Amino acid sequence: MYLSDLHTGEKGIIVKVRGRGSFRNRILDMGFIKGHVVEVILNAPLQDPIKYKVMDYEVSLRRSEAALIDVVTDPELAVQPATSIETLSEKIHRDFQADTKTIHVALVGNPNAGKTSLFNVASGAHEHVGNYSGVTVDAKEGIFKHKDYTFRIIDLPGTYSISAYSPEELYVRRYVMEQSPDIVVNVVAASNLERNLYLTTQLIDMDTYMVIALNMFDELETSGNQLDYTLIGKMIGAPMVPTVSTRGKGVTELFDRIIEVFEQREPDMRHIHINYGAVLEESISHIHHALESQFNIGNNYSKRYLSITLLENNKETERLLRNISESGCREILKLRDTETHRIEALLKEDSEQAFTNARYGFIAGALRETFEENLKKQR
Repeated sequence: MYLSDLHTGEKGIIVKVRGRGSFRNRILDMGFIKGHVVEVILNAPLQDPIKYKVMDYEVSLRRSEAALIDVVTDPELAVQPATSIETLSEKIHRDFQADTKTIHVALVGNPNAGKTSLFNVASGAHEHVGNYSGVTVDAKEGIFKHKDYTFRIIDLPGTYSISAYSPEELYVRRYVMEQSPDIVVNVVAASNLERNLYLTTQLIDMDTYMVIALNMFDELETSGNQLDYTLIGKMIGAPMVPTVSTRGKGVTELFDRIIEVFEQREPDMRHIHINYGAVLEESISHIHHALESQFNIGNNYSKRYLSITLLENNKETERLLRNISESGCREILKLRDTETHRIEALLKEDSEQAFTNARYGFIAGALRETFEENLKKQR
């Protein structure tokens, strides 16, 4: 259940903090950390903010913010002090451990990047197929256990992008945005970095917690090409782990890094903004400001990502905003049209192409600093 669902005087154990970027960091800094007990001091129906007590401090959150914190409750909490998990009964401790020791992982990658091979190695025969309402494609779900953690792994359909033009793209985009997996594992074919990393740039814009499986790494080694995957991981804010999924190579190391990111112990994990250049960044800023002032989106979606996809004339983003506010959507689409005309006038190309070119420019710049081609093999 959500923290916002608790009534005055009730207590819950925090099991997950969702949301993104600065919001999530602020919530964690305030003491809303997995395993701590939080007590509702005052929750007046239909009123903001809600007052809580956590770690012996009273803090207030907006209802929309509290709705992004998952908690578990138990009647025994009513007689326990609001301190830490160690003060609770053994039963609640076991329940809490069962919830917090599960990591929800989504596998995202291009077709033929070896994503399903990685899934098969991790899940074995323990899998089932699920589907997404209104979409004709499906995904496999499996379970993997490693170092006291249970990984719920979702093998999403292979896709070259998440622009929502095909059923596969729509499925992946909706899953990542609406299901909020703890970690996205972006499976990248090491033999075709430029093409595969395009999807990576879109995941960066979505502000996901990401680990990159640099798959088919043996092919890169055989070619004689060299990639400083540690450096490029630091540059894009997501650790890279070499894997050869068909042989199970690197899988243990991959899940070790997933745990480190999940536990926020991974030094290379940080959120970056791809710099799209002055013209595009100005339009992103204008749309972002309008989203903040006209829509009650909350913190479950990256407003920067929504701004970018609006400027790319993405119909799925329009649908999402229209569901929130029909009148607000009409106004922001007028602003979007103004901005896309400005982009086309200044850059001499439509806005969608401008973003595509900027992404490939970002990738090219990163590879110039980290990738060395085997020139001897070309002779």
